[in-house]
Amino acid sequence: MQTDYSKVNNLLLAYPERFYNEYESLRPFYDALIDAIPETIELWVVCNNQSSAKKIKERFFHKEINTLAIKGWDEIWLRDCIGLKKGKEIIKPLYYPSYCEKVGTLFYDYYNKINKLSKAIINECITDQIINMPLKLDGGNFVNNNSIAFLTDKVMSDNRQFAKGEIISIIKDFTGLQAIIISRSQNDNVGHLDSHLAFASSNKAYIPNYPSLSFLKDDIDILYRLRTLLKEERIETCEMYDRPIDEGVACNCHLKNKKNCFSTARGNYMNFLRLNDTIVLPEYTLPTQKETKYYNSINKEILEKDGFQVTSLNCDQLSKMGGSLHCISYTF
Repeated sequence: MQTDYSKVNNLLLAYPERFYNEYESLRPFYDALIDAIPETIELWVVCNNQSSAKKIKERFFHKEINTLAIKGWDEIWLRDCIGLKKGKEIIKPLYYPSYCEKVGTLFYDYYNKINKLSKAIINECITDQIINMPLKLDGGNFVNNNSIAFLTDKVMSDNRQFAKGEIISIIKDFTGLQAIIISRSQNDNVGHLDSHLAFASSNKAYIPNYPSLSFLKDDIDILYRLRTLLKEERIETCEMYDRPIDEGVACNCHLKNKKNCFSTARGNYMNFLRLNDTIVLPEYTLPTQKETKYYNSINKEILEKDGFQVTSLNCDQLSKMGGSLHCISYTF
């Protein structure tokens, strides 16, 4: 299975110009991200119209960019919806990210469309054989070292028709990996483990250290259990420093007197984009100038000490949507 530390030559992004949702406001961020991508990486950019595809080529005339216009496409979370790369195959789970409590017919119609169109993207850009896996699973909740796949129990709540053992068996049958499923915080509706874990190699992993704040108590407990699991598997851990912010992503359901169903990603540095020896690292504006300066610098220093070339990119606007750099990118 491909890992975050696998050698890659290609990066796939979705450019949100003329998207039918709030993601269109992210165009300036994507311009900065495209500029930050090393010239050694072949860039593929998905648009939903030919005019935007043409504009991108003209705007970034100094870069080699492959564009693909897919009518009706308006999703940016490519890590979650494209699939899991295994050799010359893409293991394709079902993509139905039920983070919000309001789920109805329009929800299923929309993600049926995304599941169909994402296969068209695979056929055009990656050209690997698609193997359909009968599990609802987001790519952000599948972190592996080519031996073990770590997931949160969101995969269980999304697949209630299967027992835990059956889910583990399905993952083993399709990917060849042993799955370890850990409990998430009861306040975590997203349940993506790529916010807590990133493998630097097969036997070394980055995990975050959180400040001792009351709203992070459950998450700190999860990190302790994750460290214990990694130690049992003889995987070395290296700490980075996250500073999550207690703020939600605005949603429209407003059920059970809740204004938000899931949290922003502001302060999540673990969700970086790795491209071989280069890391594009999120930076954020945090509650105080002191915190902003400390967290934006300490994580860059840690990664540079490990031999990476690090480019920092402000992800304040992206994080308000609930994810960061790892979430919007797909490497192959």
